[in-house]
Amino acid sequence: MKARLNYVMWRLAVALGLIEAPRMQPIRVPTERTDASRPRRR
Repeated sequence: MKARLNYVMWRLAVALGLIEAPRMQPIRVPTERTDASRPRRR
């Protein structure tokens, strides 16, 4: 119950602009296209 209340209070503070939400970092997903475009090393 305490964790849920803490989460709700944090979300309320973010909505009111009192604190800034952490930014998400992009995650690279390897694809076959990037592997094919690179020259192969010997």
